[in-house]
Amino acid sequence: MMKNIRSSNGEGILEWLAEACSHFRERIAIEWRNKELSYGALDDMANQVANCLIADEVSQGSIVAVMLDDRTKLIAALIGIFRAGGVFVPLETDSPEERLSHLVTAISPDAFIVGEDCREKVATLCSHLQKTCKVITVGACGEPKKFDDYLIPIKEPLQNCSTKRPSVWVDPEAMRYIYYTSGSTGQPKGIVGRLKSLSHFVEWEIETFNIDVGCRVSQFTVPTFDAYFRDIFVPLCAGGTVCIPTDKPANLETSVLVDWIDSKGINLIHCVPSLFAAILTENLDSQKFKSLQYILQAGEVLRVSNVKRWMEIYGDRIKLVNLYGSSETTMVKFFHIVQESDLSLGFIPIGKPMKGAKALVLDDRKSVCPPGVVGEIYIRSPFLTLGYYKNPEATKEVFVKNPFNNDPNDIIYKTGDLGSVREDGNFRFLGRKDNQVKVRGIRVELGEIESHLLNHPLVTATVVLAREDRAGDLRLVAYIVANQEQAPTISDLRSFLKTKLPNYMVPSAFVLLEALPLTPNGKVDRRALPTPSQNRPEFDEPFVAPCTPVEEELTQIWSKVLSVERVGIHDNFFELGGHSLLVTQVVSRIRDAFEVELPLRDLFEKPTVAGLAEHLETIRWARGGAAVGPRSDRAEIKL
Repeated sequence: MMKNIRSSNGEGILEWLAEACSHFRERIAIEWRNKELSYGALDDMANQVANCLIADEVSQGSIVAVMLDDRTKLIAALIGIFRAGGVFVPLETDSPEERLSHLVTAISPDAFIVGEDCREKVATLCSHLQKTCKVITVGACGEPKKFDDYLIPIKEPLQNCSTKRPSVWVDPEAMRYIYYTSGSTGQPKGIVGRLKSLSHFVEWEIETFNIDVGCRVSQFTVPTFDAYFRDIFVPLCAGGTVCIPTDKPANLETSVLVDWIDSKGINLIHCVPSLFAAILTENLDSQKFKSLQYILQAGEVLRVSNVKRWMEIYGDRIKLVNLYGSSETTMVKFFHIVQESDLSLGFIPIGKPMKGAKALVLDDRKSVCPPGVVGEIYIRSPFLTLGYYKNPEATKEVFVKNPFNNDPNDIIYKTGDLGSVREDGNFRFLGRKDNQVKVRGIRVELGEIESHLLNHPLVTATVVLAREDRAGDLRLVAYIVANQEQAPTISDLRSFLKTKLPNYMVPSAFVLLEALPLTPNGKVDRRALPTPSQNRPEFDEPFVAPCTPVEEELTQIWSKVLSVERVGIHDNFFELGGHSLLVTQVVSRIRDAFEVELPLRDLFEKPTVAGLAEHLETIRWARGGAAVGPRSDRAEIKL
């Protein structure tokens, strides 16, 4: 480990990373697919990005939006932007165009760094802005495309720029990144972060878990969430290796992910509890994960049942750590190393504030709650973010003056989370005060979904809930009151939202009601909203029953996983309420039933029983006619 790193010395992640790049130029910094990138090569690539921005007069504090699918180039771009004193804003390449357009309008970037495949998309976005933008294209630029008159050619091509680290002082207190999260007003909110706070977290994790040279850390988080920084800078500032799986964990079969963790000798994992739960569905044994030392989890409630199952296999050899915080606090500010004694509590504590942070539980009168009494969690730290981008009103609502002194600069963060403090000083998380939820670790404001649904011409009223009708399966359910003259179809509602929201914010189920239930004082009675029916929804496509043994087995698998009583062979898995974690269950059951290893992407590409059954038959022919039907039916369908 870089043993002498200290934020108080005025150093931070840029200095620690520079030291690692100087000391370990030949060591592997990043592994992704069949690529290995050394610290020296990463340093050179990042310096070229920084020098390209500087040569093109992208000044300190300029906003640089990034759309790159290549993970190694994305990390180099991130570091290069920081070294040039720019502001990093990641954008999802597959986001709906309307959402991308809103984000680009909100930030009005000074420059883009994109892959060749995103160049035309960026040109279109700039045309909507009616603004010319500087664009650095990673890779060959190719022929000019439509709207290229909105893209300003850069003065110095990236590949021609110097690999020497630029001598630029970067203010650790200034805005350095913007991450957008779901917003209760119907539009995403941009959270403004700084290097000072990011460096505090990185230093804390390196020191707390003794992360040293050669440590291999997983990189599971998508780049559009701030936990991505944790995956990148913790290992790189310690001389370790960022290990990126071949695809997003949500797109990989869990057994493949488990084998990857094991074969790659991962030492430390950052993940959400829902991914941890998925890993536990595999046939694990004490011989797995010989190199693994820690699993740090954040973003959702860590379940006692999953911790118990893990400890039955691994005891305390591989330690579980429960983290708590939000993007506004710069990732997390609480931690708890899980103990066997926690199992008797019936919940896993979120622990105590880390070094550099303090916390209180206050009631509605801003008085301190005694131990065991539920109130709202407030966090005090000099390492918070700077608030919401160009939204001072929303910032003032949650970044509030400390009520226990008269210093106007003593700001504490109002989390909106309910909790209590135990006698031993550990905190317990007890849910939200508002309509914000976490779905598979991603923050979702239910009001944002409701706002978009109310823009549908056939919807007059709506409420969206996060329901957990089956243990461990939290899903979004939209309750709809339709126009009296005409009701929208489920397919229509889903298609409408997909043009405006990322997939994880599109509800799994839609329930049509004549009216929303109300309390005596006229508010929506959320507790009276019905559990979604297990009956098949009314789709535009008529129900078609299975005709072959393979289709019959697949419909039974889908029915069990989705809790839907009747599945037609042309029904879309995701329109029946499926999501990425349920895909892993389906693929696992297919493997058991058909003795076929099916990649997760096959279900995304063929999301109907009919399409999947045909695919399985194709696999059979590829085997030379060997049957892949259900074991009980092999004799019937074998040719």
